[in-house]
Amino acid sequence: MSEGSTVPSDAADEDPAGGRVMDQELSPSTSIHPTTPQTQRATLGMIVDFVRFELSRSVTAGRLAVWFLLIAFPVVIVALLRVQRSVDAIDPWGNAVYFLIPEVTCLLGLLLWATPAVGTELEGQTWIYLATRTRGRMVVLAGKYVTAILWTFAAAAISLIGCTVLIGPDDPGRFCGILTLLAALSCLAHGAQYLLIGVFFFRRTMVAAVFYTLVAEYGLSFVPAIINQLTVNYQLRGLLTRWTSWRSVQVFDDTTFGNESIARHLLALLIVTAVCLTLAVYRVRTAQYPTQQDGGG
Repeated sequence: MSEGSTVPSDAADEDPAGGRVMDQELSPSTSIHPTTPQTQRATLGMIVDFVRFELSRSVTAGRLAVWFLLIAFPVVIVALLRVQRSVDAIDPWGNAVYFLIPEVTCLLGLLLWATPAVGTELEGQTWIYLATRTRGRMVVLAGKYVTAILWTFAAAAISLIGCTVLIGPDDPGRFCGILTLLAALSCLAHGAQYLLIGVFFFRRTMVAAVFYTLVAEYGLSFVPAIINQLTVNYQLRGLLTRWTSWRSVQVFDDTTFGNESIARHLLALLIVTAVCLTLAVYRVRTAQYPTQQDGGG
């Protein structure tokens, strides 16, 4: 391969990350007549190996420091509020924790770890080695997505436990369980959105992601019109109103928090996640990203 060439769509070689070979060969019979289950198992194994590799190499002092900050941010704020106020009603405390974790902590973590999925590999000049492996592009994208969700959801879950202990609700299991589920849904849907942004805007990834977050998820989602139903936060707030009896969120039910059924909100989140992931996979499989050798750095 010449230094000025772009990344080809498929080739075969050994995985530079070590461990399992990303394009490991099947037996001669399956090479001639590949079966779908065998191909799926092989791809899933590659993704699992890539996630393990990403988790191992991402355990650095800088990333751990950011991770602990994400955990501490909501806990510290709730602790400061708890010093000044008693828990007379659970409604305002639940709203505060929901905003701090599913809508802020999750988005910040995914912004840092899901958005630069392609950009970091291009900057590190490792994309050309990963992308030239059979199914390598899809494996890298899926691995980055799963890794970002694991890091972010772990921070959100630990932070939720700390906030629940500080608030001391009457039913801590239900309180923490509902908000944990909302945090998981937030990670899945927002992670897919940020991944899609990252594969299209790989040069100005953070700028594009922050712009989308501020305009759509924190702006349009509060607009009492049809357009707010296109945002993920609108669907999450709708689920919050359905799964809780907090009066402070019920008053916004028909305007910014939605009045649709639980099934419709879940279906909307599933569609958003599936569409964004599909578009991201299509883009990353067909795109020819410039490398350092092409003068793209």
